[in-house]
Amino acid sequence: MKRSKRLMPVLELAESREKQIAQILGESRRKLEAAQRNLGSLMSFRDSYSAQFQRSGNAGLASRQLIEYRIFLAKINTAIADQEKAVQAAQTELRNRQAEWEAARRHSLGIKKVLEQTLVEESRLEEKKQQAEQDERGGRRSNGGVLTQFI
Repeated sequence: MKRSKRLMPVLELAESREKQIAQILGESRRKLEAAQRNLGSLMSFRDSYSAQFQRSGNAGLASRQLIEYRIFLAKINTAIADQEKAVQAAQTELRNRQAEWEAARRHSLGIKKVLEQTLVEESRLEEKKQQAEQDERGGRRSNGGVLTQFI
């Protein structure tokens, strides 16, 4: 079996792995985008809630309302901090998946290059073999089919 035929399944496997990793990379990217959207929503909600509280605070608030506001604002800030950690984790995961995909891509390209070089070499050897056969047939014809030996 030719080397190129033996390399084909290796290339197919490498390309399949690269495709799988690319899908995982895409999922990591979607997770990061979702985490960033959630963080933005929380921050927007906090800003809106604070602005609303400021407007109603100018009219005067009872101490109970002020305490409830502070408790709720602390919960929002905790949720924002947690979401910031989730964004950072998603960014780290995305960087790791990106590095994995790049490594898989380099591997696939390397195998593909070896396969292409092998095909070129096999083609060159086949042409050389055919030329030798043609030369041999041509030599037989010029001698009338009789092989002569020169001493």
